[in-house]
Amino acid sequence: VSALAVTHCEAELGFITFEDLLQLLEEMICDVVKAVMEDCGDIVKSLNPAAYIPQRPFVRLDYGDAIKFCQENNIYKDEETKTHFEFGDDIPDAPERKMCELIGKPILMTRFPASIKSFYMSRCPENTDLTESVDVLMPGVGEIVGGSMRIWRYDELMAAYDREKIDPSPYYWFTDQRKYGAVPHGGFGLGVERLLVWLLNQDHVRNVCLYPRYIGRCQP
Repeated sequence: VSALAVTHCEAELGFITFEDLLQLLEEMICDVVKAVMEDCGDIVKSLNPAAYIPQRPFVRLDYGDAIKFCQENNIYKDEETKTHFEFGDDIPDAPERKMCELIGKPILMTRFPASIKSFYMSRCPENTDLTESVDVLMPGVGEIVGGSMRIWRYDELMAAYDREKIDPSPYYWFTDQRKYGAVPHGGFGLGVERLLVWLLNQDHVRNVCLYPRYIGRCQP
């Protein structure tokens, strides 16, 4: 049962490239874990004696290569029918965890197809069928961060609305940012409890939530 009342760290950064975003995510995760270990490593070790500070660089794995990795290592889309993943499939949590555990290191999985990502994500200049997107995967947990570069040109954003059949009028404030001047920018969302699950070697986010909510527990 999923826990509620989880914490997300959301950030947007201007005047950056996709490579800048990837490097920032690596630096942030490593620096935060390092600071926690220096400040209260004894407490962390009491909960997870194997806790460690991740090392850079993380493994870089394009989505297309992740699909091939799943096919070559029999990580199936459907375990019952032994159906393999194909390009364009969304890789859910359980297969992501298996892939991450086989690789054994933090992974930056990048360049997902536009067909399975949000309309506002920038396209890769070398292949406009792909997006400048990233998921950070940690062994034992899977995804802890999702991020991307954002469309910042007005014409591209309007075309994205049209392509997805989205009425742009409720998003006037979002569109106006592009209409009256924007810069290349990107952002991400970090699941704080997911990072804690990895650091403390827990089996569920409800174990690290301040006020978890699930069936049978709604107080305090």
